[in-house]
This record gives sequence, structure tokens and C-alpha cells, in this order.
Amino acid sequence: MNLLLSLTKSDTFIIGPVANLLGYIMEGIFVFCSWFGIANIGLSIILFTLIVKLLMLPMSIKQQKFSKLNAVMMPEIQAIQKKYQNKKDQESLLKQQAETKAVYEKYGTSPTGGCLQLLIQMPILFALYRVIYNIPAYVSSVKDVYAEIANQLIQKVPDYSQVEGLVELAKTNITQGSKTLEAGNVNKLVDMMYNFDHSEWQKFTELFPSLTDIVSEKLPAIDKMNAFFGINLATAPMDALWPAIIIPILAGVTQWLSTKLMTANTPQREDDPTAKTMNTMNTVMPLVSVFFCFTFASGIGVYWVASSVCQIIIQLIVNKHLEKVDVNHLIEKNLEKVNKKRAKQGLPPQKFTKASVASLQKAQEDDEAAKKEKLAKREEQIKKSTEFYNQAGPKPGSLAAKANMVQKYNETHKK
Repeated sequence: MNLLLSLTKSDTFIIGPVANLLGYIMEGIFVFCSWFGIANIGLSIILFTLIVKLLMLPMSIKQQKFSKLNAVMMPEIQAIQKKYQNKKDQESLLKQQAETKAVYEKYGTSPTGGCLQLLIQMPILFALYRVIYNIPAYVSSVKDVYAEIANQLIQKVPDYSQVEGLVELAKTNITQGSKTLEAGNVNKLVDMMYNFDHSEWQKFTELFPSLTDIVSEKLPAIDKMNAFFGINLATAPMDALWPAIIIPILAGVTQWLSTKLMTANTPQREDDPTAKTMNTMNTVMPLVSVFFCFTFASGIGVYWVASSVCQIIIQLIVNKHLEKVDVNHLIEKNLEKVNKKRAKQGLPPQKFTKASVASLQKAQEDDEAAKKEKLAKREEQIKKSTEFYNQAGPKPGSLAAKANMVQKYNETHKK
């Protein structure tokens, strides 16, 4: 079963209009490819994903810059958190909040600096999914092919919604709202037929022999639209297996690589609970993608793979760009904007010296060096302990050797 939404366009606040705009882009891409004789949904999804990712690139760069700046601020913020960690009274909480706010102001940013880009991106991402889930709703060139069959059915079999076999097909292929067909509803019929595999098309023509000719005429065009390297994009990998099974695997691997690259410029402290949570999510989410790509139509999986591959390429470029970005210069630019606002409010300008950043970076380097030194001492201790217990004696691993180990352990601790 393919878990797809219905054909009806989204009328959700913000998401609906954004989805309509993205739908025009998708329609344009499909028509453009059709001019070259490549009326293929898979190729259109890949080009569509690339264009949307490029449009969102400026926001991604801003978000990554905030992450780089956040890595410099984090030691100060964590020091404040440690200072007030055992103080839960109202006065201490207010002081902690004020001191944390002062740190952000010193660097010319705010706690919501990275959230703004996410808030802008979220409606775009939800709308993008909506378009990919409901291609016939937003790409009229695709809908028209199915609509011709649907119109023929309505004309030749007015009571089609009462046909038991078709009702069963509808229950399998329509998952949004009512799973029953509505008489004369072309959109419901297109929604259902868009998810058909070859066996379901065969059953459909057996139920309605009078439509055999129109189905035979349109099926080659449908196959051409949905076929992508031998994979039927309208069929879920769990139903088709090989070669569609490759898509969920690629989705998981590419998302994992994309996540690794996104966190490459964000140094993480081992004692940071947020970092631990993020690391867990970065491991779990690719596995979740694999699961969903098995149950969703292969077209959804193609989008996820294309999205991750585009993100990997873009992230490599962004990472190279961020390597050249000086943190001091970034802070100076932020403070320029902040000080303009402060001047309008009659407030003195915020000041910041490069030495402060250097000292914070040195503190981070010292922290890393201390961790390495601690690890080296631990390894040396294990090595000495192993050599002590493996001194000349019975054969290693034997019962006598183990008894000798216990004896030496007791002697050592008695001393």
C-alpha cells in the first residue's frame, strides 16, 4: 500500500500558498522536460529539489554562520549555567537569564538568531512535501492523463462508486479523509489511479471492460512518467522490492552523510546534554527515513535521496566558505547592526575585542588538550595493568592464569 495524501490541494495557512507557488515551479519543470521528450516525474523531482535547495541557500548559510558563532559563545553560556545550576529561586533564574542575554548581546546576536531561518524554512519544507506527495494536484500535465480515464469511467459507468471491486481498490489507494469514492469526483479517481501498480490496472480493466481501450492508450504514457531506472515511482519499495529497495538504503546513507557534514563546523562538548540529544537524533533519523521510504511510494524516496545529495553538495561548498569566515569579522558585522539599533534607542554601543575571541578559542583548545591527556593517561594505566597481570606465569587465559590474576589483584589492594 502506498501511503499518499489526497489530490486536493492544501489550504493550510501559509503552507497552502507556498505549496501553490512551488507547484508552479514543478509544473514548469515537467513541461520543460516534456519539450525534450523526457516527461518523467523522477527527473522532475530531482530538478525541482535542486532549484528549491538553491533558493534556500542564503538562509542555510546564515544558519551555519550562527552555529559557528554559537560555538564561540557556548563556553561563556555554559559557565553561567554551571554557576546557577543548583539555584532554582526566582531571583537566581532572573540573574541567569540577564547574564545569558548579555553574552548574546556582546556577540551581536540573540538566542533566536538561528531559529529565524528555521521558522522561514519550515513552511517551505512542509509545502515542498505537499507538492511531492500530490504531484497530480499541482502538475496539471500529469493529472490530465489520469483525468481522461476518470472522465470515461464517470460517463460510461455512472454507478462506479458502488462497484465492490473498485471500492476495495479505493480503500487501498486513498488514505486521506474518506476512503470511499464519491460519484462524479474526478479528483478522488485520479488520486486513486495515481497509486495503481500494473496488477491494479489489470484488475481495474477487468472490472470495467469498456475502459480497456482508453487504459491501453494511456498506460504507456503513465509508465513513462512513473518509470525511473526501472523503478515504478508510484509503487512502494516494500511492494516492488528489487530494484526499488535501493531507494530506502540510499535515503538513509545520504541523510546520515548530510547530517555529518552539517555538524562539521559545530564543535560539541561531551558534557553538553543538547549535543548528546542531537547526536542521538542524527543516528536515529536516517533509520526512520529508511523505514518510511519502504512504505511510501518510491517517488517520495527519490525526493529524499535527491534532497540529501543536494544538501551534501551544498554543505561541502558552505563548509569551504565558512572555513574562510573569520569569527572576529562576523562578530564585528553583527555588532554594527546591533549598535545602529542601540543608537536609535539612545543606548551606548556594544564593544568587543578580538582578544576575547582568541581567549575563548584558546580555552576550547585547552579543553580538548585536557581530554586527550586524560585519555592518554587512561590508556597508559590500562597498559601497565595488563603487563602486571600478564607477568611470567601460567598460560594466558588458563584457569591457573585467572586464579593468579585474582591473587595479584588482592595483593595489590592489600598494599
